[in-house]
Amino acid sequence: QGSEVKGATCVFPSRSSGGDLLQSNEHKEKACATGGGNHQDNGDIKLVTVPAVSGRLLRLDGEDLHAVPRPHDLWMLPFVKGGAEYKPEEVWGRSVILFNVWPGEEDPPLNVSLDSNEGGEGEAHTNELCNAFSEWNEVNVVQNTQIEVPDTQESNQSVKVWLLGNERRRGYPMRTANLLSPAHGGRESLRKALSEKSLVTELLLRQQ
Repeated sequence: QGSEVKGATCVFPSRSSGGDLLQSNEHKEKACATGGGNHQDNGDIKLVTVPAVSGRLLRLDGEDLHAVPRPHDLWMLPFVKGGAEYKPEEVWGRSVILFNVWPGEEDPPLNVSLDSNEGGEGEAHTNELCNAFSEWNEVNVVQNTQIEVPDTQESNQSVKVWLLGNERRRGYPMRTANLLSPAHGGRESLRKALSEKSLVTELLLRQQ
């Protein structure tokens, strides 16, 4: 990944569109696949940041809104001009491998052919690049309230989340969803989480 693409994937559990970020729901959030648990939604917006680490696999509910802001502090920049940058590759490039999986008790989508097992059961593969599942380690999710951040007393607490797609996909007419930074640590805590090299962090953004 490029020098300006820190690579932290941002997941908003139980929020499927930009419009969901601005709705005050009364239901309990479902547990996030990346960690955390249920809590009563009181206007806070749960955000989980997952830095890109070699060999790390992020598994999440495909309905959850997710994004990789670039540069990493994009949501806090005062003004963004023009479209996204893609070149030079060493600055703005980013390669991602995505795949979908379905629980064993669920049927896959209709009219989608399944990959065949070309290797066959028990055949040895000498070029495998993935460690055995027994060697995987689950990563803990750290609450941002457990992390010390400088008390900068920053007056501006706004967080502008940029949304992709047309209005129907965004579920909101505007291109950005305006929120407030976490009560603990403010925008500095969000900057820290977005620039983190390894630590998976859960924060609570606030509705305005």
